[in-house]
Amino acid sequence: MKKGIIITILLLLLISISFPSSLKIKNDETIYALLDYDGKVKRVDLVNWIEIEGNGRFNITKDAKYLKNIKLFTEDVTLSISSQKINLSGNSQGHKNIYLTSEVNRKLPMQFKISYKYNGKTAKPQDFLGKSGDLDIEFEIETLEDIPFVVVISAEFSTDDFILRNPEDWMVMVLGKTIRLSGFSYPIPKSSIKLAIRGKNLKVPDFTFSALPSIPPVDLSITSQLGSFTEGLDGLILLNQVHQKILKGIIENFEKQSFSIPPEFLTLPFTLKANQNKAYAISNSLKKYPESFEKLYTYIKEEAEGSNDEKWQKALNMAEDVKKEIEGNSFSEDVKSIGDFIGDIAFSSQKAMNMISTSLEGLQKVEELLNIVLNGGELEGQKVPGLTDVEKNLKATSKTLKENISKATEGEKKMGIWKKNIANYNFAGKVEGASSTVRFYFKLEELRK
Repeated sequence: MKKGIIITILLLLLISISFPSSLKIKNDETIYALLDYDGKVKRVDLVNWIEIEGNGRFNITKDAKYLKNIKLFTEDVTLSISSQKINLSGNSQGHKNIYLTSEVNRKLPMQFKISYKYNGKTAKPQDFLGKSGDLDIEFEIETLEDIPFVVVISAEFSTDDFILRNPEDWMVMVLGKTIRLSGFSYPIPKSSIKLAIRGKNLKVPDFTFSALPSIPPVDLSITSQLGSFTEGLDGLILLNQVHQKILKGIIENFEKQSFSIPPEFLTLPFTLKANQNKAYAISNSLKKYPESFEKLYTYIKEEAEGSNDEKWQKALNMAEDVKKEIEGNSFSEDVKSIGDFIGDIAFSSQKAMNMISTSLEGLQKVEELLNIVLNGGELEGQKVPGLTDVEKNLKATSKTLKENISKATEGEKKMGIWKKNIANYNFAGKVEGASSTVRFYFKLEELRK
């Protein structure tokens, strides 16, 4: 009987010990940084939300070497601090939220530099507060760690106070007499944004900078397409070189007064025309492809359409503007120019073939045309490039594409490093066995006379 009781007690102990291992712990850090007028940090505070899911007793340890004046705002939890560690213990009944606050003594992962120009001249707040005129406020943001951030900038002021002089640099919403400004950027490693205002009683509005660790919305899938196109260009270069040899042979025969044309050359105009069409098709494909914004645009659009939050609609408006700029890239025009070169060569070649087929009396003119096809010149008042010119352009384009492909490959590796650095990134202190998220809020409070 006693033996059975002992076994039962041991089983219950084993079950109770197993409960904590099933607990899921999340470490959510919100960092608040107060900025001085020039961007220097005046104070950094932490609001730490530790979320526990599951049943059982917990004993949580958090690194506290950067923290001071730690305060606990949750009942039924025991807090102790020793050896630069915070120890939290208690019981969870399905779900438990623990809230801590403290000051943080650690260098932030990004820094701000704020500068001012009053009526076009560099100034400090005491030079313009309360005065009338034009004020430019420029914010320079720089990341200090190998972690990418998306920074959302927001401000609000009354139309009675200011006139906005650079609305094109912001997402602007006007609500009565209130103007709300929003913008965002990826400081990799730096970015800047400027507010240009005019007023009779100048002040510096409240600004909030929300920063989240985030991978830039860059789609590198076009790398493989560029690689395929580069291979095609290399093929065109080889084809061009073959036709140059054929042309040189024909011209030599003309000079020897021994006229003969290899059958392969008769196909040159058609081959060039086919490759011109291929270049135009690739140009059209690249023009339609939004190289680096599709993922972020789709995400913002879905969120905006499924939400009544006006901030998402503002983000969508800005994303659409950026998308238009991306879609208007000039690279497709560069590829089209290659097609234009090839088309000019096809035009010259066809002229030469027509002369040969219609009359052998124009052999001297044919030789001139063939020299134009080979080396370039003027035909019927129109300047046309030669095969040698096209080869130089094709080689230069191929070199540039290969360099860009190399950079894109490096970008893919960098993305992988960033993803690794962001995974469970924490700032104020790691919680053992917990997943982590962190966000930063930088605040520049209103400056007025």
